[in-house]
Order: sequence, then structure tokens, then C-alpha cells
Amino acid sequence: MTGNSNLFFTFQSHTTSSNVTLADGSTFYVLGSGTINPTPSISLSNVLNLPKFSFNLISVSKLTSALNCCISFFPNFCLFQDLTTKRIIGTGRESEGLYYLDT
Repeated sequence: MTGNSNLFFTFQSHTTSSNVTLADGSTFYVLGSGTINPTPSISLSNVLNLPKFSFNLISVSKLTSALNCCISFFPNFCLFQDLTTKRIIGTGRESEGLYYLDT
């Protein structure tokens, strides 16, 4: 999910009103969903657009399922590896307890 509408390669507005509630109880309106390409080798579909959301969040479970990959976490970085080809398809870096996808 993202609040940045400029990231979308494809986008479909939702015809019915829906919201997302986060773990802290805050609620955000969903404008629509689409596909983003955060890196040349990673394409994410069904990404929600939450106009007032200040962050970009990725579900690790949905990512590994959609891309048929695994993610190895290390103290300072992480690696995204395709399960079929064993090729590294992405990397991330750790900062203050969070991992950021290298784009």
C-alpha cells in the first residue's frame, strides 16, 4: 500500500468505498489499486492507493507468494531470491529496525 499515486504503472479506481485499518487503529480511505514496479525486476500488483498515507508498505507474505521468491534477512540488509532460478531479484537495507527496498 502507498500514498504516492505517481508510483502506479496501472491504476483502477474503486467503485465502492473501502477503508484499511492499520494495527494502531488508524483508518485510511482506499482510492483504488494497481501495479507498481519498484525495481526493474519486481512488479507488484493489487497495490492499494491510500491518498493520505505517508509510507509505502509491502506485505512480505504477499510478496513472496506473488513473486515465488524468498527473502533472507540479515542484520543490515535483506535479499530477495527467485525460488526457481535462484537469482537475486532485489535487495534492501536496514535502518532503525525497518528494511527498505532498494529501488
